[in-house]
Amino acid sequence: MKATNIVWDTDGETVDLPTEIDIPEEVEQEGEDAVSDYISDLTGFCHKGFALSD
Repeated sequence: MKATNIVWDTDGETVDLPTEIDIPEEVEQEGEDAVSDYISDLTGFCHKGFALSD
């Protein structure tokens, strides 16, 4: 599974962040909140939303 169309919350900071992130199966199984935390923990930035795709 991938998180796609990630909308980053950068507070106006110019950064090079991915638009897609592969989500490990064990995180995926824990639900959308776990995926949200994984994305933020991996990059160090919060996001405003994302879509999940296979």
